[in-house]
Amino acid sequence: MKWADTQGDTRRDTQEIHVPQKMFRLTDEQICKLKKVSELRGCSQTDLIRGFIDSLDEEPPDTQGDTHRDTQEIHGDERSSGADSPALAALIDQLAKKDEQIAKLMETVADSTKAVQGAQVLHHETAQALALESTEQKLSRWQRLKRAWRG
Repeated sequence: MKWADTQGDTRRDTQEIHVPQKMFRLTDEQICKLKKVSELRGCSQTDLIRGFIDSLDEEPPDTQGDTHRDTQEIHGDERSSGADSPALAALIDQLAKKDEQIAKLMETVADSTKAVQGAQVLHHETAQALALESTEQKLSRWQRLKRAWRG
């Protein structure tokens, strides 16, 4: 992170009027964006920041849509020209690979579900057969007991 000086190129403004100074930490990416936007609008970085801060008083509390619109204004040229960027292509390729992996996993889950259902049916049939055998064995034991009593 670097320190962004909010004074920038506006020292001529602060010579006549005492303006409190404040330093902010910005990432390199944020500093680059600030430079690009100030160059696009033809103003200093300080004027851009001051203008943004002044506009905060004018905006209603729910400004999410406006912020999104501002982001589109700032990045509009970058996004249209960046559509063919290698990074974007790499991300799209990664998403395609992940989609393929998800599809394969879904097929595996479907196959596993069918196998489990088949195993459950087989187990149910086996359990029924064992229950019938057990019932038959009990009857035969009862019959043997009956015979033993009768003599």
